[in-house]
Amino acid sequence: MKQTKEIRALQIVLALYIIFSLVLASLNQGGSPEVAAKVAPWWHFYENQFKTFLIVLCGVLTYHIAKRKGKAGMRLKNFIGFTVSALMIHILLPLFAGNPELYFFAMPLPWTTIPLQAGIPSSSFAQSHQATLGLDGIGWALTFFWVYSILVGITTVLFGRRLHCSHLCLFNGFAAEVFDPAIPLLTKVRHPLKEGTLKTLRSIRVVYLLIALFFTVFWLIVPSVAFSSATMQIMRMIELFWYLLANLMLAMAFWVVSVGRLYCHLCPLGTVLAVLARLGRMRIESGKTHCIGCGACDRACPLSISIKEYAMQGKSVVSDQCVGCGHCVDACPTGTLFYETAFLHLLRKEP
Repeated sequence: MKQTKEIRALQIVLALYIIFSLVLASLNQGGSPEVAAKVAPWWHFYENQFKTFLIVLCGVLTYHIAKRKGKAGMRLKNFIGFTVSALMIHILLPLFAGNPELYFFAMPLPWTTIPLQAGIPSSSFAQSHQATLGLDGIGWALTFFWVYSILVGITTVLFGRRLHCSHLCLFNGFAAEVFDPAIPLLTKVRHPLKEGTLKTLRSIRVVYLLIALFFTVFWLIVPSVAFSSATMQIMRMIELFWYLLANLMLAMAFWVVSVGRLYCHLCPLGTVLAVLARLGRMRIESGKTHCIGCGACDRACPLSISIKEYAMQGKSVVSDQCVGCGHCVDACPTGTLFYETAFLHLLRKEP
């Protein structure tokens, strides 16, 4: 009964989060300048303080639900990671920098090009922020963006996708974790994705990456090519609608009818991080104890990765879709699974 009430509470909060996000994002990003100016303070509060509060509250509820079902060690680390990330990106750094939209600069390429637009004085994004932040404020945010992006790249090679996708991602990653028992909103049973669906998603992922790279290249060459203000404004609006419709709204639609991590199959940044994770030999290892073939790992995986068939043979599970959430590790009744990279293996190796 207690667990049912907790899940219902999570469902209500998730529904409110989706409604507020769609309404405020549409008004703030897609409305007239006058409407955006009035909505901006509410949007900043929603994106910063309110989101951080949700991560803490819903993370605690979800952790207790997961713990009652069995082990939740990896999930606890996820919740701690997202809480620390939210406190830094949404609370402390915005206060320090006087920039309530600093979270835009904590989204590495190629997921969004807003940081690149901020560095172009003639872009509408830069002009709309110069009055409030000044050139020094924008310059500081850009420095933060490049340092953050480089660190994400380096740490992904060392620690795999787990660090970003299951600790730092404040777009889809945090929601998939802290609202996990409430997703999907409209159905009670989750079904793993079939191979045909996964194959289609892999094809769509390439399209998403190419579109994201197109926008990235455009804004990178703007400083050296004499594009008109009208051209830049058209590109910004096209990209804005791409972000709102094909990313934000689509991800939330998945939370309503599918699984929380479905957008992770498409995420352009995730595709790039998967390549870096391959360089660092990220994998799920099997062999601590023994696999009994119960399939708990397959049922727990939010990306529908087939883990059992490899675990039964004691083989490593290597997948470009793995976000390192550790749900399979927590679900394994014999404790045979563990998350590994070449660097982590080196650290664990006894002298």
